[in-house]
Amino acid sequence: MTALPTSIGKLTSLTRLDLRNNKLLSLPAALGNLSQLTWLDLRNNRFVALPAQMGELPHLQKLDLRWNKLAARPAWLQRLEQCGCTVYQ
Repeated sequence: MTALPTSIGKLTSLTRLDLRNNKLLSLPAALGNLSQLTWLDLRNNRFVALPAQMGELPHLQKLDLRWNKLAARPAWLQRLEQCGCTVYQ
């Protein structure tokens, strides 16, 4: 998979999303609408940046970013960690 549709943001009851081992370059900002998401696996894609809206996921407990090439660590990651989210980077 190389892209996610913006319509993913309509899946507001989704709790787990496994996107590992794809060829994703970016994520739609609408991902920030997944207010019930607790687990997000983004390992082994091609991300260099992530949408800031991901920092607004209130129930996120696990975020796995390993094996991506993020240009910089987003500031919002610290906010997620302070809310109890475990971030693997």
